[in-house]
Amino acid sequence: MAHSNYIQVTTYCKQTNIDRDFVHALEQYGLIEVKITQTEPEIAEDDITEIERMFRLHKELGINLEGIDTLNNLLKRMRRMETELFQLKQRLKLYE
Repeated sequence: MAHSNYIQVTTYCKQTNIDRDFVHALEQYGLIEVKITQTEPEIAEDDITEIERMFRLHKELGINLEGIDTLNNLLKRMRRMETELFQLKQRLKLYE
């Protein structure tokens, strides 16, 4: 398992102007994972891209958390299907 670096939620929110309540709501909805340390909650640097994407969906397109969750599930499913399709194409090439 890869080791992730973490950033404090407060620091991240100040730097990006993303509301701390939005990050908390993403955590409550299960869309991101927040690590609780002795000082304050932290998020993995690997999740930053996803948080920013979800924030844009919410802010620019007005999509609520339920909609964002649905989109995430559909994107994951589509990626799995693309991987499966690629693997099937590779197997098919053996028979050509």
